[in-house]
Amino acid sequence: MKSNSLLLASVAAVAFFAVPAFADVTPVTDELLANPPAGEWISYGRNQENYRHSPLNQITPDNVGQLQLVWARGMNPGVVQVTPLIHDGVMYLANPGDIIQAIDAKTGDLIWEHRRQLPETSTLSSLGDRKRGIALYGTNVYFVSWDNHMVALDAASGQVVFDVDRGQGDERVSNSSGPIVANGVIVAGSTCQYSPFGCFVSGHDASTGEELWRNYFIPQAGEEGDETWGNDYEARWMTGVWGQITYDPTTNLVFYGSSAVGPASEVQRGTPGGTLYGTNTRFAVRPDTGEVVWRHQTLPRDNWDQECTFEMMVANVDVQPAADMDGVQAINPNAATGERRVLTGVPCKTGTMWQFDAETGEFLWARDTNYQNMISSIDETGLVTVNEDIILKDLDTDYRICPTFLGGRDWPSASLNPDSGIYFIPLNNACADLAAVDQEFTAMDVYNTSATYLLAPEKENMGRIDAIDISTGKTLWSVERLASNYSPVLSTAGGVLFNGGSDRYFRALSEETGETLWQTRLATVASGQAISYELDGVQYVAIAGGGNTYGTNLNSNIGATIDSTSIGNAVYVFALPQ
Repeated sequence: MKSNSLLLASVAAVAFFAVPAFADVTPVTDELLANPPAGEWISYGRNQENYRHSPLNQITPDNVGQLQLVWARGMNPGVVQVTPLIHDGVMYLANPGDIIQAIDAKTGDLIWEHRRQLPETSTLSSLGDRKRGIALYGTNVYFVSWDNHMVALDAASGQVVFDVDRGQGDERVSNSSGPIVANGVIVAGSTCQYSPFGCFVSGHDASTGEELWRNYFIPQAGEEGDETWGNDYEARWMTGVWGQITYDPTTNLVFYGSSAVGPASEVQRGTPGGTLYGTNTRFAVRPDTGEVVWRHQTLPRDNWDQECTFEMMVANVDVQPAADMDGVQAINPNAATGERRVLTGVPCKTGTMWQFDAETGEFLWARDTNYQNMISSIDETGLVTVNEDIILKDLDTDYRICPTFLGGRDWPSASLNPDSGIYFIPLNNACADLAAVDQEFTAMDVYNTSATYLLAPEKENMGRIDAIDISTGKTLWSVERLASNYSPVLSTAGGVLFNGGSDRYFRALSEETGETLWQTRLATVASGQAISYELDGVQYVAIAGGGNTYGTNLNSNIGATIDSTSIGNAVYVFALPQ
């Protein structure tokens, strides 16, 4: 167990109040998290299994065209990729710059605001500024700060309950996707994107913030997997968990995925042929101890920054993989079909979709979504062989890679409608000419590559959404748009799918066909996670946006000008006319 120091609230942060703090906060329990009220959004994925699906059905394909803006509120400058949380009629909103707000979810009025007193931000990892997620538990709001502290705020007042230093914030260790709650334990990953060492996942006591366990990914000399690297431990950089973490209360397992390694070229990092044990791996662990129950590497020998750290979802599925599913890579002939609890989704930027038995990790099937040329094959046990022809062996030499290191898919989350068993995934038809730069480099050079973005073969549009049956693996529909799709998706029981975009549009699509039913243009990129909630019988849809640059980067070579801007951060809330 690792000891930690608690910082005084008066030193760490200040809270500002716009109106008197509200007195009554319904405690968020494990039971409430496992069965969230239909009208609330109390955890990052709404439910712990990470579906990002709302059971509300007031908004339908027939009336969604009547949606209108109810309120909007400006946000702090920076990259906005946040999922707002809704509880007791309050929206808890994380802003860039470690600003947490409690807002009246019906009117947009500010209740309280917490502004963390940060060190000089130029010394911190820029990735930690984008607060994708926060967590609610008991009567606290939890977040991981830009300088890598685990912080709990009182949900009623915004005052600091505890502040625990997770360490190495001054060495650019940070967190972007936020913590989750797993059977009373606060679990959070970390990013070492600009650090000359690897990162970790840690579990914390919800009452005190005390660290209960910590898991690293990169093996040290003599540890399991050390021989798969071939270089010195001191030259093993960056691998962490900066993506979204899932907790399954049924199996009592936490699922997370580790990221890639720098620099990109295995020649430069001194690991030629090495599969890099610990990287791009899906883990299942016990939340109370951190014990690893099973693991599976979804991309060995990464030379392309494909970071297999994105959310996968847990569901009860009638497993019937179709031999003719689009992009099929492998189906395990020895795995039992029929009803099983599975872990499924697209964990890597490659866009390859995987399905495992959630409890045991048994490989069930894998298939590609977007075009990719990095994986040559996957065998019936789930063992991946990469494409030798695009390994970055020669420096200052372009290799055509598909997708780019922006995906395929990237952090923007998929959604799953549990009633239909349809998985909706935002994707990009992106490739790149990628070269390892022949220069002296440090961890601040990250992957030490140069890239020119390109459309995938035979494609005219960059952005897309695919709808996939998680039972059979078959694609039900795929729709494309000119601009990149660098925004999560939200499915609803009303049959309407919501998605933003780098072209500043916020759209509603038919879950049945993918047809655009309604759209409105925002002042800035629609980059955050759309959510839906209900108050006084009214269903609302909210999305935050602004400051997003990666999606607009992908628009640079598609042969058209996309009218996009990253200024004007705000959260927007829509509803039907009342």
